[in-house]
Amino acid sequence: MSERERKEREGIAAEVTFAASLTDADRIRILRDLLRTADAIHNSKSAEEQSRDEEIRRHLEEPGRQRYIALCERLE
Repeated sequence: MSERERKEREGIAAEVTFAASLTDADRIRILRDLLRTADAIHNSKSAEEQSRDEEIRRHLEEPGRQRYIALCERLE
């Protein structure tokens, strides 16, 4: 294993350890921040860009987004 791979694995292990220490409230806050950021990015685009993005999102991401929203609501 190269030095780069070793450092990458150590970094991932540290992130997993940190994530394991998060409370449900922390997780909800993080998910809400991600949703607000996604909404802000969406709202900053032109109508044409939004339309194109919505079409792609419906096909690729909407089921996942709905799961995150449902998770936030369940954990409240």
